[in-house]
Amino acid sequence: MTESSKWPAFRPATLALIAWLAPVAAQAPVTSAAAAQVTLQVEASSGLPGFHRGELQRYLALHMTEVELSDWRFEPAAQGGSARDRVEWTFKLDPFAGGEVRSFAHAPVHESRFGIHRPITIEARLYLNGEYQALVEKQAIVQGGPEDPDLAAAVVSVTRNLLGPSGAYHAIDTPPHRAR
Repeated sequence: MTESSKWPAFRPATLALIAWLAPVAAQAPVTSAAAAQVTLQVEASSGLPGFHRGELQRYLALHMTEVELSDWRFEPAAQGGSARDRVEWTFKLDPFAGGEVRSFAHAPVHESRFGIHRPITIEARLYLNGEYQALVEKQAIVQGGPEDPDLAAAVVSVTRNLLGPSGAYHAIDTPPHRAR
């Protein structure tokens, strides 16, 4: 076998293309999907029926993960202080139809036993590098507690509306629409 038969023969046009692309390929960053992910700490600034604060943060992080967003990871926040990259959740009890406002604290025994559904407003705020980025708000009717499918669906919906491909965070990066 001769020395020239070890290498494949390329046409001059192919060699020119390789020579043109080589510097571009050498400058392209090598990244993995895991390196591109941002880990967001999940914080809950107020309570919700059926949860202690730490349990609520774990619950939120678990259901946020269900959205399967490749750019984001979610972890319950550690106690004390706010993380630079975080999602802050707030739950507010809305008034009942009669106009009365109730709080989550000290629900009467008959309400906690029978699982009364309550109207609430859910807010999720995104902070990156310690700076506020976006807010999503949703109203829902939930029973509360870790077995509530309506609450889980609301958490998934808010997460998608905040961080999803067409969510509030990505909307701030798009240029304004121009009049034609």
